[in-house]
Amino acid sequence: MGKYIAVRVVWVFLVLAIILTLNYTLIKIAPEYPPTTVDAKEIYYARQVSDGYMTERVERNEFIVISMNNQELTIPTNAYYEDEDGRYRIYEPISVALQYFRWITNIVTDWDWGVSTRIAVNQPAFGVLSKRMGVTLKLNLIALFFYIPIGFFLGIIAALKKNSWLDNVISFSVMIFISIPSFVLMTLLLMFLGYQWGWVPTQFPAADLEGSIQFVGLILPVLGLSFGAIAGLTRVTRAELTEVLTSEFLLLARTKGLTKTQAVLRHAMRNSLVPLVPGIIGSFVGLLSGSVIIEKIYSIPGTGRIYLRAMTEGQYDYNVILVSTAFYTTIGLFAVLLVDLSYGLVDPRIRMGARK
Repeated sequence: MGKYIAVRVVWVFLVLAIILTLNYTLIKIAPEYPPTTVDAKEIYYARQVSDGYMTERVERNEFIVISMNNQELTIPTNAYYEDEDGRYRIYEPISVALQYFRWITNIVTDWDWGVSTRIAVNQPAFGVLSKRMGVTLKLNLIALFFYIPIGFFLGIIAALKKNSWLDNVISFSVMIFISIPSFVLMTLLLMFLGYQWGWVPTQFPAADLEGSIQFVGLILPVLGLSFGAIAGLTRVTRAELTEVLTSEFLLLARTKGLTKTQAVLRHAMRNSLVPLVPGIIGSFVGLLSGSVIIEKIYSIPGTGRIYLRAMTEGQYDYNVILVSTAFYTTIGLFAVLLVDLSYGLVDPRIRMGARK
């Protein structure tokens, strides 16, 4: 088991490295979007040189400088004019392969993911994202622990009352909420609960506000994330429990004197958990990806909103995109690892990594 976990963890980091390598390469061959102001641009390029991504040279040839000023020669993109010296300071990127090697070196040695160029100019990209990780993780974890008991409860009721009017109502509701995307549902909830009825704030409350407003502000995003997850868990729970309830071992348990409740709790539910628990762990990734749009709709200062801002056309913040990609990819890969390990925890008969 220990060897299996070690191998899987190595694979997680290998896949993460491949994904980041592809993202870094594609970003470096795309157009660059440095800061717009002269002072911010000067600080940014100086940082690029110190980090080893660019080389610096000063154009002192008077004829070339005059030609650039008269627009007779094309001014390089990574250049700016110094009035006091009458010359151009030009920054030229080194090869992508060497940039990537130095980028990895900076991450491993100094945890330096580069600086932001648009969202928070010249601030560490990881710092820009880390300030918002807590909000995103809190929101998604609350939604996770909110929908799990409700989904289990509705799924159990639907399975025990199969083909009854209650089962039909639950199944019909499940079909509706699975079909509606979370951002559409969030928009409807915001429209009615927020703007029309005024029961909840119309946008996420600021961090400096105190009192019940912080709790009330979580209601809309948690509901927006949870309805689809509740519907999915209810459907799977009903299907798995219905199949187990008709199995031979459960009928044998009833003939030995167990009540229906005892048979369901001791035997049926435990066997149903084998496919359910991995699905719950994996659903956290779905919640996390769904919160990207919900954070934008409800003005939540989370990682999803920053990720969308970094990908705004013409305002790309590549370092923030890279660190955001690493954040979401890491959570997704470790969620897959936990899904695999959960099979052995739920059902001890499953030996992970065992040989024949």
